[in-house]
Amino acid sequence: MKRLAISLSLSLVLVGWAATGHAKRGGGKAAPAAEENAGGGGDAAEGGDKSAGKEAAPASESLDTSEAAPTTIDESITEPKKQGPTTTLSWQDIVVVPRKKFIKSGRLEIAPLAGITVNDNLIRHYMFAADLNYFLTDALWVGLQGQYFVKQLSTQSELVGLQFNRTSTLNRYLYGGAFNMGYVPVYGKFAWFNRSIVHWEIWASGGIGVTQTENISRNPADQSSKAFKNTALTPNVGLGSRFFLTDWLTVNFGLRDYFIIDKYEPLPPTNGMAPCANATACKADAPGVLVNNFIAYLGVGMYLPTKFTYKTPR
Repeated sequence: MKRLAISLSLSLVLVGWAATGHAKRGGGKAAPAAEENAGGGGDAAEGGDKSAGKEAAPASESLDTSEAAPTTIDESITEPKKQGPTTTLSWQDIVVVPRKKFIKSGRLEIAPLAGITVNDNLIRHYMFAADLNYFLTDALWVGLQGQYFVKQLSTQSELVGLQFNRTSTLNRYLYGGAFNMGYVPVYGKFAWFNRSIVHWEIWASGGIGVTQTENISRNPADQSSKAFKNTALTPNVGLGSRFFLTDWLTVNFGLRDYFIIDKYEPLPPTNGMAPCANATACKADAPGVLVNNFIAYLGVGMYLPTKFTYKTPR
C-alpha cells in the first residue's frame, strides 16, 4: 500500500509539473484569446480591439525594417562605385567629318599672277596676268584671263649666230586674252609642322583665246618696215593648285600650255626673186606654225565677298 501511494503521489507531481510548463510556453498566445473572450461583443470592446491592432501593426513593421537594413548596407558596400562624368563634352561636340575650310560657290576670284616660259631656250617671255573667275559651284568656275608679255633674248640665240652663221627666226608675244573653264577634282589637307592644318586643292582648266604676236626681223634694219603683227588663235590647258590661307586669300601655282597658231617671217627666196617689200606682203607670205608656249606661274587669289556662310546643316 505504501508503494502504491508513493507511486500515485509521484505521478500527480509529474502531471502537475508538465501542465505548469505547458501553460508557461503557450501563455503568450493564450492571453490575447482570453482577453478577446472576456471582452464580450460590445462596440467599445470592438473599438478597443481595433485600436490595439492598429497600434500593434507598426511595431511588427518596425522590427521587420530593422532586420532588412543590414542587407541594404551590405549590398551598397559590395556594389562597385559609379563615377560621374569628368568632362563637359557632348555628342554634339564630336564631328566625324569636319566642314571645308573654304567655300567658293557664288564668289568672285581676282587673281593677279606672274609667270615665265619654260620650253624655249632662244627667247624667254615674262608674263604678267590676272584671272577673273566666278565659281558656279565649289568645284566649277568660268572666267576671263588677260596677259601681258615682256621678252628677253637668251644667250643661246646669240651663240647660234656665232657658231652657225645663221640668224634665228623668232616672234615675241605682246598681250593676249582667254575665256577659261575650270574644275576641281581633288581637295585635301595636311598638317603644317603639327601646328596647323593647311587645306589645298588641285584644279584643271581649259579655254580658248587670242594672242597678239610680232615677228623679230632677221635683219635689224627691216624691223621698222617689214615686221608685222599677228592675232593668233590660242587654245590653252592648265593644271595647278590652290592653298587656302584665310577666308578670302589663297596662294596659287599653275602650269599652262598655250597653243599659239602663229606666223613667222618668211624665208628669203632662193630662186632669185626679190624678198617681200613691206609688212603686208611679208605677212601674206608668212607660213603658219603651231607653237607650244609653256608658262609656269605663281599668284594669289582674292575672293569677294570676303566672308561666306554654310547653307547646309553641320
